Amino acid sequence: MKRIAYFDNAKGILILFIILAHVLSLSSSYYNYNDDFFKFASFFMLQCFFFISAYFSSKAKTPRSIKIFKLLKTYLLWQTIITLYYAFILHIVEFNFNYLIPRYTLWFLISMMTYNLSEIILEKTSYKIMIPISFVLGLIAGFFPFIGETLSLSRSFVFFPFYVLGYYAQKTNLLTLIQSKKIKIITISISCIILLLILKYDNLLPLKILKGKFSYFDINSANLLLGLTQRIIFYILSIIVSIAFFNLIPKKESSLTILGRNTLYIYLTQGMILKTFVTEKILLDNRVVGTLLLFFLAFILTILFTKVIKKIQQLTKYRMEVVNG
Repeated sequence: MKRIAYFDNAKGILILFIILAHVLSLSSSYYNYNDDFFKFASFFMLQCFFFISAYFSSKAKTPRSIKIFKLLKTYLLWQTIITLYYAFILHIVEFNFNYLIPRYTLWFLISMMTYNLSEIILEKTSYKIMIPISFVLGLIAGFFPFIGETLSLSRSFVFFPFYVLGYYAQKTNLLTLIQSKKIKIITISISCIILLLILKYDNLLPLKILKGKFSYFDINSANLLLGLTQRIIFYILSIIVSIAFFNLIPKKESSLTILGRNTLYIYLTQGMILKTFVTEKILLDNRVVGTLLLFFLAFILTILFTKVIKKIQQLTKYRMEVVNG
């Protein structure tokens, strides 16, 4: 499938946001950071990634079984590597090969497997039915405390609407609709207001709602309806900020385009690199310089690891692939 620079640029920007969000999150206790940046980025980072993944998956000619098998191979391999690394090198987890609960960022791969399976239903059902149903499922899932991190069930339900929107984007001409001048101005303006509100009011939405892996019982067992209301607000704000994000993406090829073509490798390795720096406290005392250095080191090292992984792939003829886009 021919690559589209616009989507590669979007993925390139998203992976930079993800690295920076993880840098600030993991070093928050050392540098005394609050969660403002992570909270704002949580309204579009993963939502847009799933949207793009679904957009290309809907057009892919690769059989669904092969896509799922590739995802499963990648997940099992990296779950094993990260478990061994965390247990015997960093000593931050007990050694066990539990493949039901994904390590750190690997939940994304399990959710993608779930979404690929869901396409059996999506391809046979009207978007007019599935889009509302996907949001309802995301809202209802919060009422079940057993839907949590196991097999990434909670996050899969919470972010499912954005995958569904991406899957039907071509049929509904959604990208053309959201890129109209009027929608662009409105969503960017509201996104700026949302950012200002997050900076001013730290408790606008609890972090547990934004992460998507917690039930309403985990958030506030005494008031489940509050959790439901907060997730509704999360969905509304996510749609607005995600539309604004897609309206700010450059369409011409650039260095972001190349970066966007390698997001899987960067995504898989950046967590281990950042965990290493933070666990071993290889951090400068100066907060600004230390944060910037941590970000650039993580970025550079992930690029180097990407080149190494690609070389290994060439030698072993093993290919990791999540989406075709």
